[in-house]
Amino acid sequence: MQPIILYDTPCKLPKKQWAPNPSKTRFCLGHKGLPYEVVWVEFCDIAATMKGIGASPTAGERYTVPVIKDPNTGAVVSDSHAIAKYLDETYPDKALIPHGTHVLVETFEILFINKVMIPSFKLLAVRTLEIQNDISRGMFIESRLKMFRETRWEDMAPEGKAQEMWAALKKGLGVVDGWYQKSGGRWIMGNAFSFADIVVASWVAWWNTILNEQERQEVHALHGGRWTRLLADVNAECNTDLGTFEEHSHSVS
Repeated sequence: MQPIILYDTPCKLPKKQWAPNPSKTRFCLGHKGLPYEVVWVEFCDIAATMKGIGASPTAGERYTVPVIKDPNTGAVVSDSHAIAKYLDETYPDKALIPHGTHVLVETFEILFINKVMIPSFKLLAVRTLEIQNDISRGMFIESRLKMFRETRWEDMAPEGKAQEMWAALKKGLGVVDGWYQKSGGRWIMGNAFSFADIVVASWVAWWNTILNEQERQEVHALHGGRWTRLLADVNAECNTDLGTFEEHSHSVS
């Protein structure tokens, strides 16, 4: 089998990877044991590169990563959820989305984003800018100001609002922790591992990359260490090593 090509976007950290959605695809490929190669595309070059390989735009008609190009079938697939579905259909061993649960998994992801991510996205965008390569900083700022309908970067997460956003993220995680408590197992579907757990682990891996030391330690301690444990469990399930707390226990200059 020829390696699947994964398009991802780099940052200035040594391992380069940071973006949560490509992490979802890395976990998926690892879980299925599929070989892949990474093509790094600077944030400022994503649209042109994706158009060039025939990838489809995703939500809001934006060109994003991850995208995979499968030389074994000729398929080019955009969007992490669509990629997971494609991988299950094409390489059915070790399903990512158990039969009959596609709508449930998709709904879980939407609810997680609404509860945890949307209230804190501006703060996380500000943190993410700090690790962007210089060549992509301008495009990153422009795209996020447009996304959040702001005109000035300093208005994204001023100190008072930043504290409110951070509190909202932790409050949202408390809701998700309640869901996991009701699952009856270590995964959101009890004893059945799925793409839903990959979704959560990918966001946690992103936070470990962009948050400062104090913020990382707060997440580490929340809910009896659930989020650190979940990330470790997903890494073990997928034979990966993404976004560990120890890996990013340093500041970026």
